[in-house]
Amino acid sequence: MKAVLFLLVLLLLSVIPASAADSSRVDGTGSARIDELYSDIESFDVTFYSSQEEENLTLEMSLVKPGVNEKVVSTQEFSTGSFPANTKVTKAGFWNVRNAERGAYTLKAKLLDQGEVLSESEYNFVYGSNSALRLQVDDLVPNSEGIAVVISPKQASLFDIEYMLVDGHDVVYRTKTEKASLTSVPETFSASWGTLLENNKEYSGRVKIKVYSPSRGFISSTENFTARDDAEITDIYEDETGASATVFGRSQVPFEGSLVFTVYKVKEGSGHNSSVLVESARERVPVLLTDDDETVEVAWKERLTEGVYRLEIELTGNDGDLIERRETIIESDLPPANASEVSPDAGRETPDENEGNGIPGFSFTAGILGIFIVFGFIKKLH
Repeated sequence: MKAVLFLLVLLLLSVIPASAADSSRVDGTGSARIDELYSDIESFDVTFYSSQEEENLTLEMSLVKPGVNEKVVSTQEFSTGSFPANTKVTKAGFWNVRNAERGAYTLKAKLLDQGEVLSESEYNFVYGSNSALRLQVDDLVPNSEGIAVVISPKQASLFDIEYMLVDGHDVVYRTKTEKASLTSVPETFSASWGTLLENNKEYSGRVKIKVYSPSRGFISSTENFTARDDAEITDIYEDETGASATVFGRSQVPFEGSLVFTVYKVKEGSGHNSSVLVESARERVPVLLTDDDETVEVAWKERLTEGVYRLEIELTGNDGDLIERRETIIESDLPPANASEVSPDAGRETPDENEGNGIPGFSFTAGILGIFIVFGFIKKLH
């Protein structure tokens, strides 16, 4: 019996160290690890990676003021969600530090799985000092189409610009301009969002600029915006038979609006505001994104007869809101339908209406006889 107990103890001792070694994955020694880290006093981003698919790990971010008595300024904790193997994933966040003190700060980041630290990393920066970087951001404007940033050089510089579209902590789209340059004057740099946006939803547009000289450094800037469906009328055509309008997309929110064509007859001798409704038609605009265009046509139920008409074209958005209105004039010289039916045959008799006052087919026979007479005359001349 003692021998059996001794063997069981040996077996347990051999298993426990092995399992402990498998779970110890701090500082990137295991599968999941923090790959890149950046922060300033306003925002941060963290890029992590795993050689295997992961599900709902936790990121713990702490902004710390180092010193004899280390002070935690702000903390955030959020889920990574699920992410595939061998793919770098970036999350971003925003600090809300009021009356920030000048000086050194440290971002401490931990990647955890059910409380167990898989990887941790730190990033140090200084807030409020005179920056040695050669660039500064003068303005940043994100909207539903994309993002634009105005950058001024302090000295001639080469740099990279990373554009990020942020939804909460998720970087849902990112693109980069590499080896951009400035010499002496400010310049605008821009990028379009390459993903679909949700109407009436708030996003953040963020730029992160990497400067190479005199030493590698970063500048970041962020602005919030609300995504809206947007489009404009670029061309219209109208006549007495119908009208058309070309609509140009100006947003990454899918535009699913309508065009309303309304025609009024202007009363003769009256002002612009004195008119009578003739017809109105609503047509759906095919779905548009940024830089897409579609032409929508409508035909009047009846052709517009002689007179002056006012055409009103309204472009409405996804929520039925009015985006743009155009007005123009249609001038028609088309006679009324009943007049056009009578005038071509007025005073003209037809064989059925001759009532015996002529010989049926006479005109045709006379024509043939005339051709023979002319032919004989020409022959005599020769």
